[in-house]
Parts: sequence; structure tokens; C-alpha cells
Amino acid sequence: MTKKPRVSSASSFGWSFMIQGGTQAINFIVTILLARLLLPEEFGLIGMIAIFIAIARALVDGGFVSSLIRTKEVDNIDYSTVFFTNMVSAIILYGVLFFTAPYIANFYNQEILISILRILGLILIINAFSLVQSTKLNKALLFKTQFKLQLPSLIISAVISIWMAYNNYGVWSLVAKDLIYALLTTLQLWLYSKWTPSMVFDKEKFKYHFNFGYKLSLTQIVNTTFDNLYKVVIGKFFSAAQLGYYTRARSLEQLPSSFFYNAFNRVAYPLLAKIENEKQLKETYAKLMRLVVFLVTPILVYLGVVAEPFFRWLLTEKWLPAVPYFQILILSGVFYPIYKYNLNICQLKGRSDLVLKLSIFQNGLLVIGALSAIWFGIYGLLYSLLVINIIVTGTNASISGNLINYGIGQQVKDLIPIFAVNIIVAFFTFIFYKNVLYDMSDMLILLIIGASAFILYGAISYVAKLRTLSDMIELIKQRG
Repeated sequence: MTKKPRVSSASSFGWSFMIQGGTQAINFIVTILLARLLLPEEFGLIGMIAIFIAIARALVDGGFVSSLIRTKEVDNIDYSTVFFTNMVSAIILYGVLFFTAPYIANFYNQEILISILRILGLILIINAFSLVQSTKLNKALLFKTQFKLQLPSLIISAVISIWMAYNNYGVWSLVAKDLIYALLTTLQLWLYSKWTPSMVFDKEKFKYHFNFGYKLSLTQIVNTTFDNLYKVVIGKFFSAAQLGYYTRARSLEQLPSSFFYNAFNRVAYPLLAKIENEKQLKETYAKLMRLVVFLVTPILVYLGVVAEPFFRWLLTEKWLPAVPYFQILILSGVFYPIYKYNLNICQLKGRSDLVLKLSIFQNGLLVIGALSAIWFGIYGLLYSLLVINIIVTGTNASISGNLINYGIGQQVKDLIPIFAVNIIVAFFTFIFYKNVLYDMSDMLILLIIGASAFILYGAISYVAKLRTLSDMIELIKQRG
């Protein structure tokens, strides 16, 4: 009998970080190079159609991927049924995008969006070919294999995109980057995953995964719609350049939070799905949440303090109008991992209905915020987003956390020491920057403030005996 290779949780976390870190590092570098070569307006054009691509992707997934990962016993019939469901959905939704493209372009008064949407929409069909293969690798915690597959796709698509931008292809260099990456990744997953679908479709299997997944899919659609609501509002009522500034500020603000959350959750979700002991589940969740907040918050604090030299050094002065957007959005970014981990609790407990209700509540607030704040200009929109994030995170923590006896009171108690340390660090580094380093070069400011902020953060955390520090050391030492 052949034994399956043992994959330790420590190894899985390591390779998950390699995937997340490698992907985001390359994308970050490519985006910076493209931002230097392209205009904010060209990024704004992609931002205008982001909502339509994202909603279509959520519909193609249909929550089936989460259902496959969550289900303990799955066979080839499950995988084949989901594969054909995804393919049919992708073809139908691409057709919808193709024929509605002129109306979308007319809404924004940007005729070029017709061609952009019709070409970029092909990603739906390309990705549908490999959703199941990728899910099987995730379920088996084979992140090392995924890293080997994704790296060449990232590099090749990046090189082609930069070459196109340098040769004045404009917005099409952004379209090409996503399309080529999707195509190369799909081809490699088919070659190396060692799985192909059987010509079978089981109605009972479909119903089983649909019944769990459709609520998650609806939730994702609702969230995607309203996550991009501000892009739609800015694109419609403000200029393409302002939308470009917003999308660039938003993507940079989300980078640290999404990196740590996704890297941990890629491994944590399949592992936590196997935990049946309630006490152990609560302790593990609390530890993960503290750890991610401990790692993310100081990075956001640092970036907020040095936002102006950071943007000028990284993106050139043409992007400086995005600095105040970025600083406001950073305050919202602090709550992202808390919100996401609490939603995960609902999924693991099989409460996809609760996920949907919480999302409807959140997005109802976003609509109210957008409609109320638009009269105060773009800064009114940004501050309304901050207030809504605070309200939604608190509500989510209160309701979802109670499912594992880890409610808002205990979460606040666990996280306040981390936030307190970061406030102290932010205060002293800001004073240091404004009174001592203000006339230095951007590079020196970034290096000196970075070193001093993280040394101060580590020192205060050690003196204050934050237990998250010991959690992190324990994870690093783990061997399975």
C-alpha cells in the first residue's frame, strides 16, 4: 500500500506564504513599474469594469470551491460535477458580459470599455478550466506544487505587460497581464495536477454542493458589488484620474492585510474544518486573529506615517494626489482581517445563511454611506467607508464570534493591547519624521522610519509581554 506524503502544517504555512508573498511581490513590482509608465486614467478604466468581472467570477465559483474544501469525503464524481457546472456558468456569463459591454461603456461614457470588457472577460472561461484542479491542490495542502506552477506564469505575464506599457500599448498592457497569467496558470494546472474530469454529472452531488455554496456565492456577489460600489460612484461622478488614484491607494492599502490573511487562511481553513473540539477551535481562531493583526497593523501604521515620501519614491509625483486617499483607507484596512476571520467562523459552522445576512447588513450600510457622502466629495466617501467598516466589524464580531464563544468583548480584550502599542509607535515615529527627517531624501526617510518603527514596536511588545509574540515564535518553531 502506497503512503501519501505527509504534509505538515508548518510546511504548508511556509509554502502558502511563498505563494502569497511571491505572487504579491511580483505583482507589486509590476504594478509599480506600470504605474510609472502609464497614466492614472488608464488604471481608472480597469477600475470601472472591475465590478462586472468580479461579480461574474463569483457566479462562476458559485460557492462550490468552498463546499469541496469543507466536505470531508469527496470523490471524482464531486469534482467532475463541479467542473462542468463551472464551465457552463463561465460560458453563459461571458456571453452576458459580451452583449452588455456597450451599455456599460455608455454608462461611463467611455467607448473603449466595450473592447476591454469583451477581451478581459475571457478570463472567466480560462479560469473555469482549472478551478477544480486548484481546489484539489488546496484541499491536499500542496502549496509547494502551486508555487512552482504560478511563478513562471507570473514572470512571463509581467515581462510581456511591462514591454507593452513601455511600447505605448496603454491600458492594454494591464489587460494582457491578467489574461496571460490566467492562461499560463490554467495550462500548467492541467499538465501537472494529474486530474481530468470524467464525463459524469451527478444531480445529487450538485444539489449537495449547491445548497451549501449558493448562499456563499450570493454573499460573495453582494460583497463584490458593494466593495466596488465606490469605484462605480467615483467612475460615474468624478474623473477617471480620481478613480485611478483611488484604485491605486486602495490596492496598496489592502496589500499587507490581504497578504497575511490569505497566506494564513489558505492553510488554516482546510485545517480548522477538521477540528471538532469547540475549545480547540476557539483557541486556534483567537491565536490566528491576534497573529494576523499583530503582523498587519504595524505595516499599515508605518505606511501611513511615510505615505507622502513612499508615493513619491515609489510611483513618482504624478501619484501624490492619492496620498490622502491612502491615509484614510489605511484606517479601514486595520479592520479587514478581523472582519474576514469572523466571517470564516460562520462558514466553518455551516452557517452560510448568517454570512449572507451579515453581508446584506454591511452592504446596506455601504449604499446609505455612498448616497449620503457623495455630496461631500470624494473625501466624504472615504470617511464614510471608514465609519461603516468600524460598525460592520463590531457587528460581525458580536454575532459570528458567539458561535464559538469568542464574542466581541473577548476579541476587543485580545486586540486592544496590539492597537495600543501601534498608537504609541505611530505617535513617536510621526514626531520623529516631521521634526528630524523632514528635509532628507525619500529613500532615507523610508529606511530610517522603517527601522526605528519596527524596533520600537518589537521592544514595546516585548516589554508589554504581548502573548502574540510568543504565539508567533511558537508558529515559527513548529515542525508539524
